[in-house]
Amino acid sequence: MDDLVQFLRDRLDEDEKMAGAASESPWSVANGDYAKLVYGADQSAVLCGGCWGGEASVFESTDDVLHIVRHDPARVLAVVEAKRAAISHYEKLRSFAEKEHREEYILAEDVAATVIKMLVLPYADHPGYRDDWRP
Repeated sequence: MDDLVQFLRDRLDEDEKMAGAASESPWSVANGDYAKLVYGADQSAVLCGGCWGGEASVFESTDDVLHIVRHDPARVLAVVEAKRAAISHYEKLRSFAEKEHREEYILAEDVAATVIKMLVLPYADHPGYRDDWRP
């Protein structure tokens, strides 16, 4: 399980680094019905996908743009922190289970370990992911 936790920490570090390097949040669109520009916190364009000079938009649909805005850097950073908190709670439970050897701690640690495995699933396409980590 230590390898799995370290794998998750490494992926979270990567996610945090990428989100931290992106334009400042919150991201927004001027028009949710026809979203072709994504604006950063300072209202400068982060992504442009409009149609100029007969060129087609780089976005397949407005829904694509709204999805990008919904998952802006601030949200990614919040998810990273939430997953780190889950790891911390798991490690506390594991420590109690190892020290106390009480059935309720062992059961709780097992449930928490399954949750950690679920948190790793979005990274299953990473070359370092192991199939035996699947919940």
